[in-house]
Amino acid sequence: MVLTAISRQQAFLTHLGLSSIIFIALSYLIISHWYPDFYFMLDGGQRAIATIFFVDVVLGPGLTLLVFKPGKKSLKFDMSVIVFVQLVALSWGIHNVYSERSATAVFYQGKFTCISQPDASEIDLAAIAAGPSGKQKLSLLQRPDTIDELLDFTKEAFAQQSSAVYYYGKKIAPLDQRVLARLDKYQLDMAALRDENTQYADTVVMEQKWQGDEARYQLIPLSCRYARVIAVYDREALKIANILDVPTLLSAAANDEPLPLKAELQHNVVDRVQDDMIRAFLGE
Repeated sequence: MVLTAISRQQAFLTHLGLSSIIFIALSYLIISHWYPDFYFMLDGGQRAIATIFFVDVVLGPGLTLLVFKPGKKSLKFDMSVIVFVQLVALSWGIHNVYSERSATAVFYQGKFTCISQPDASEIDLAAIAAGPSGKQKLSLLQRPDTIDELLDFTKEAFAQQSSAVYYYGKKIAPLDQRVLARLDKYQLDMAALRDENTQYADTVVMEQKWQGDEARYQLIPLSCRYARVIAVYDREALKIANILDVPTLLSAAANDEPLPLKAELQHNVVDRVQDDMIRAFLGE
């Protein structure tokens, strides 16, 4: 069927149908592979879907509906330009969505932190993907066990102008049974959560998923690009079982003295880091 033999409505519906097929295929990749599970809601999956929808389903068919006119002399040229513009925009959208996809959620210093692909160049993502958490791609950066180790850890990351969770990518390992004991040391302070916001604390208390078996389920803050929530971590399944819509800036605190993440020790560590930086600046 040549362009001159179809109506504007037919051209629009045909273009919309083809674009919708492409959108469905890309949506599957986004939801199932690039931003799976909680990453979709918290780490950019929804924005990725919106981006692809606009450049694929809205832009191309919209231009066709606007420009297409049977019998128009420049119709073939106009449609060629529309297809070219849509393909360029779609390629740009796919590139951005794919390159910024979620890589892993790393547990460090009492919380999970989502890391995108550009920040995960030093992480063994294949090993993490093969871990027990599956598409959740959970991992762990082992914390230092002494004040001196924490001091060196912090200083080295600071010297590279990066936080430890990004700088020490080579030390990030899959969150499996071998490292699970590290999470046992941490507990979310409900009193501190109530001080932060009473409503948030009440939401956590009302959640039934973890209350029946607190030995199995653990509350751990989760920080991603577009939200800070509380994850209900299942220690048996080695996965995040649920997400509580409770925005918080808190981190779970380690309860094992004398490890350095205790609140009374953190102040000493910060002071020592600052003292060393001042000495370095003065050339001492």
